[in-house]
Amino acid sequence: MVQQSTVNNRRVSLACVPCRSKHLRCDATTPACTRCRSENLQCLYVKSRRGGRRPRSSSTQLPAESSIPQPQQPLPPLPVRVASQPGSDDRSTSEPATGSLHSDTLGDSSLSEQFFSQYYSFFHSSQPCVLPLWALKRRLASDGRPLQTLVSVVQYIGSVFAKSVISASMKAEAEQAVASIGVNAPITGFDVQATLLLSIAIYWGDEPEKALGLLDRAIAMALELGMNKREFAYENGNNDPLLEECWRRTWWQVYVTDAHIAGSTSVFPFRTSKVEMNVDLPCDEEEYESGNIPRARTLQEYDMREFLDDEERVFSSFSEFVGLTRSLDLALRARQNMTIANAPAVCANTDASVTAWRSLLPPSKKALVREDGSFDELLFKANIIIHTYVVDLHRQLSTLAYSPIEAIAHCTPTAPPESLRGCNSPECQLHTAKVLRSIDQFDHLLTLPTNIATHTPFIICMIANTVIAHLAACRFHYQGDKLNLARERIRLSMGALKILGEYWPMGLRTYREVGIVAREILGLKEQQTQVVEVATRQITVPAETRPAPDPPSEAGNAIPDVSVFLDQPSLEDLQLLDSNFDFCGLFDMSVASMAVV
Repeated sequence: MVQQSTVNNRRVSLACVPCRSKHLRCDATTPACTRCRSENLQCLYVKSRRGGRRPRSSSTQLPAESSIPQPQQPLPPLPVRVASQPGSDDRSTSEPATGSLHSDTLGDSSLSEQFFSQYYSFFHSSQPCVLPLWALKRRLASDGRPLQTLVSVVQYIGSVFAKSVISASMKAEAEQAVASIGVNAPITGFDVQATLLLSIAIYWGDEPEKALGLLDRAIAMALELGMNKREFAYENGNNDPLLEECWRRTWWQVYVTDAHIAGSTSVFPFRTSKVEMNVDLPCDEEEYESGNIPRARTLQEYDMREFLDDEERVFSSFSEFVGLTRSLDLALRARQNMTIANAPAVCANTDASVTAWRSLLPPSKKALVREDGSFDELLFKANIIIHTYVVDLHRQLSTLAYSPIEAIAHCTPTAPPESLRGCNSPECQLHTAKVLRSIDQFDHLLTLPTNIATHTPFIICMIANTVIAHLAACRFHYQGDKLNLARERIRLSMGALKILGEYWPMGLRTYREVGIVAREILGLKEQQTQVVEVATRQITVPAETRPAPDPPSEAGNAIPDVSVFLDQPSLEDLQLLDSNFDFCGLFDMSVASMAVV
């Protein structure tokens, strides 16, 4: 005890970032101070400019909380803002930078390492356009100047997954760097990557208007450079097949991101729908990561794949994802003016595109888990998008009625006109069956052995739309055991939203909005009132202590004031209370009183 008191009372000249930001005394213990350990905070130390104590190893820069995702393997030092080192092309011997993009908070390269590691572990696989990490290191070591804006964005996104206390300042620096593109140097493909990736992070950071502006700029820059043309990759690849592949991936990432935004905002056709493009298709991920780039396959080959031999019909997962996006783009263009007359045709065309895509997948692309045990993130996205559109389109013609409360969820599309609703014909039953089947398949994808946080944030709106359709099925379709099982599936989806909300503010907003919708659709407010009435029955209060009764509601029933009841309910009442509130445990019960932004 004496020793502990001495440590706690000694005067130290160093304070960690969390303690300093709150103006609290820090005991400067490494790798994490006592306060950060007790509050489960990320403890970071800034290098002193006065020669003060510094962390003794890179491990001191790691967050103290165990819930933060960690890279699977330690990565070699990452050079940032290094001097030009011609001829340095070894993947494993890059020297760490002596400076950094953030001189105050990232003076130690271990933080830079950590944020890059988080980016590649949790974001890169679903948006795989940036160079592989080893190749990015090599290019930074030789001449990192064209990459500095991209590095700022990558580090900012990595800090989001690290839940870093300096993420806000890194966001500001990334935005400033992107805003300065083209001011002092010509625009490059790396600038397009930086702007595009920042637009994704800003969108799911719950700043959609700013994000759409960034996406417009990324598309404009890509078209100005000619990245939608096949020749760009070869003319700007410096005879490096890996860089050529990087440029191809950048254009297709622009295109599919534009499609994702269209799906999240229900705006069709989207910006690049009718842009002329003939860029060759990307290779498989293991080939890209290794740097062994095969001959690029062309769009013409893909569009004729049904006539190719079995071996020639095998395209990369990225190519298949691009192909599906193009097919959905074509089928959904008519959705802009969908009416009772053309709604069945839009559904039929989308079904035909999806069925054709699935039927032509080679056996190696039908399993989302590869032979080596790794997970195919791009095919996961393709499948989950399919089920989202099936639910969205066919629900309009099904028996799963819409509720006005759904309009508060920003992810949900506008409800169809009355002419498309209330149908109970055999055709409507068929549409209902398709919706319910896709909901089941969607839930199955969420149960795959993956970390939910590693999926693209665009699945947030996909989950929300599917959950709300599932809620309608619970109210109007399911009964008995099917209803109970459906509620378990809804718990699964809500859990996924909650996890994504830990990293993306719009995910948290969506989680809360869907919670409000669920309580209204399932009548949980009415159930709550009924349970209170049951729990308080047969409990009497002296007349002189009773307040005046509340005025009747529209239904003619007075709402009880539970504050006047003094005794405890019976065991039977508590059991009923627990059973009726079972589903309410899905959500934060405070959402009912929250204002929807």
